[in-house]
Amino acid sequence: MKKALAIIICSIVTFTLTFSALAQPHELRTTKFTVSDVDAAVAFYRDLVGMEEVGRFEVPGSLTEPFMGFGEGIMRVGLLGYAKIEDIEKTPHPVSVVMIPDIDAVAARMESASHSLNIMSVDVGDGNSVRIGITTDPSGNMIELVEVDGPPKVAGARLIVEDRAAAEEFFVRVFDVTPGRRIVTESFDEVFFDFGDGKFVALYEPKGEAPLPKSENPVVAIYSSAFDVVLGRVKAGGLGLKEYGSGMFLANDPSGNVVEVVRRQD
Repeated sequence: MKKALAIIICSIVTFTLTFSALAQPHELRTTKFTVSDVDAAVAFYRDLVGMEEVGRFEVPGSLTEPFMGFGEGIMRVGLLGYAKIEDIEKTPHPVSVVMIPDIDAVAARMESASHSLNIMSVDVGDGNSVRIGITTDPSGNMIELVEVDGPPKVAGARLIVEDRAAAEEFFVRVFDVTPGRRIVTESFDEVFFDFGDGKFVALYEPKGEAPLPKSENPVVAIYSSAFDVVLGRVKAGGLGLKEYGSGMFLANDPSGNVVEVVRRQD
């Protein structure tokens, strides 16, 4: 397990430090997951991880979605608090990656709150190592914290897929993005897609595990100035699609992960 995490972290650190903002029509803005208690989730990400609430979307009687982030950084975590709580088993793999400059400060806050944080140091090559922390929020969502110099930021979303190749084909075809680094081990197959400014979507296929039921709610939000083109490609693919007016739709990837696409106003 530690070796596998070392490979993942090495790839994430290399990825986020190599890519800068690129001129492309799609922008990753939100990694999402459902929470069973909005107030408890907000308190966890605010008081323990060190985020702040940077916005909130509400549908009275149906949905409360606080957005947690770091100051002016546009990338954020969306906490989907539905009135009807989703009753599915959470994946045992991290679904969001957060970069922080001081993991000891986070560890101290979690220890004082009697919340578990598993910290390990992993080799990333050239005699360098990076410390990471794996924790689970109050709703069972697993989060990966990576200690990296610089301002804290939400770095990426990890989608758990049943078939990496099929999921990769979906992202290439729909968003016209090029796969980046791919990691293959005995326990997983993962590929990274750059969405500018070090933000990424990772497609992670665990091996030797029975697939878990997928959420009917979005796991990532991508804003696109090529919205109509992307919508046309999704329709041509014949997978699940729900349209909400002319500015947003939800599309299913081949594994059933729901991808939210929003019209970007440049």
